[in-house]
Amino acid sequence: MKNLTRRTIFHFIPSWAVGFLLASVFHSTAVLMGLVDINVELTVNDWLFMMWQDALGLLPTYGVIIAVTLLLAFSVTHFIVNRLSLHKTKVSINQIRFVLFTVAGGLSFLLMLLAMQPMLNVTLIAGARSTLGLIAQCLAGVLAGGMYSQLSDSSGRH
Repeated sequence: MKNLTRRTIFHFIPSWAVGFLLASVFHSTAVLMGLVDINVELTVNDWLFMMWQDALGLLPTYGVIIAVTLLLAFSVTHFIVNRLSLHKTKVSINQIRFVLFTVAGGLSFLLMLLAMQPMLNVTLIAGARSTLGLIAQCLAGVLAGGMYSQLSDSSGRH
């Protein structure tokens, strides 16, 4: 139980926070760029305030959905990593873990966003409605996965 608590606090929560905050900033940026495209004048303070408000507003919904999504993705990836015979490969175990967790993070965001459309009949995250926006959201997942891989690496060789 102590190990699970340590992993949650020091590995998962920071990784989730990075993924959520980046996803929120990418979403806000897409929406704000849309406003700029229609000639709405925004100051730096407007941008920062709107990003802060979006992060607070998205936290109880999108933040929780991201947490569940990443938890599932990282759990499955841990299972895969533990089942692979990584000691038989010439490639560093850390490199394989890093690739697997970053791919898991990106794919989990992609699947999460794609699943929202048919279930809710709307893309809730406005920043993911364009191809570039969807890629940006997935990038947030990739970075969360990469961070988790580094934080959870028990070998100590980063």
